[in-house]
Amino acid sequence: MFIDVPGGYLYTETRGSGQDVVLLNAGTMDLRLWASTVDWLSGIARVTTYDYRDIGLSSPGTAPFDELDDLRAVFDAAGIESAVLVGCSEGARRALGFAHRHPSRVSHVVAASGAFGEFPDPSSEEAAAWQEMLTSFEKIDAALAASGVRASSEVAQPMWSSALNEEGRRFVIGLEVANTHRIILDNRYLGTELDPPVKTRFDEIATPISVLVGARDFLGIQLWGRRLAAQAPNATLTTFPGGDHLMMLSAPGDFERFLRALLATLA
Repeated sequence: MFIDVPGGYLYTETRGSGQDVVLLNAGTMDLRLWASTVDWLSGIARVTTYDYRDIGLSSPGTAPFDELDDLRAVFDAAGIESAVLVGCSEGARRALGFAHRHPSRVSHVVAASGAFGEFPDPSSEEAAAWQEMLTSFEKIDAALAASGVRASSEVAQPMWSSALNEEGRRFVIGLEVANTHRIILDNRYLGTELDPPVKTRFDEIATPISVLVGARDFLGIQLWGRRLAAQAPNATLTTFPGGDHLMMLSAPGDFERFLRALLATLA
């Protein structure tokens, strides 16, 4: 269904029955990223997905908006009192921010491949890893400027999704091309998060957190996972040896087994 939010609307889907689980996409992907996950997860839980503003079937952001207020609107529209939040990449950042602001509405956060940008007060290892990511981003941006979104995605996917087979890479490239609007926004994105940002407030999040990282992801993303697991008071870290940034696609068996076991424990 479509739900109204200040200055726009969001597209959301809910399937299955049981305990509520909300899936939050990686930044340039729409809710189709979770299609294979929803196929099995909706058999054991009530699963809600949604498109962020500027993504998929939701409206563009035409004025500053609060990302976490949008997520709360999704909760309210679906009748969710409390849920397990599973966020990938940028979705992990949003999930943690929501748990910080609305702890009573989040029973557990699964932060998969959490992406938070530049490290505050970085260690030498973190600073080097961030510089490595910046170098990769420069190559992606150059392809975008020269040849457009498809070309930039074809450059980006071997970096972010090194463990995917050809079919998986084509799927991810297709999602990014379908979400061209978000990719070309550059620095004009109007969404806001916690202030100060959640990446500086991990130690304030009391909600239990499962931190998932892929051993084939950027080292910088893996180091963010270690930082989150070390700073949050109730967090555990799990590494999937065959996983990359999109572990629901690159390590689907490990990802499914982990979520099934977690939900069984929570139930």
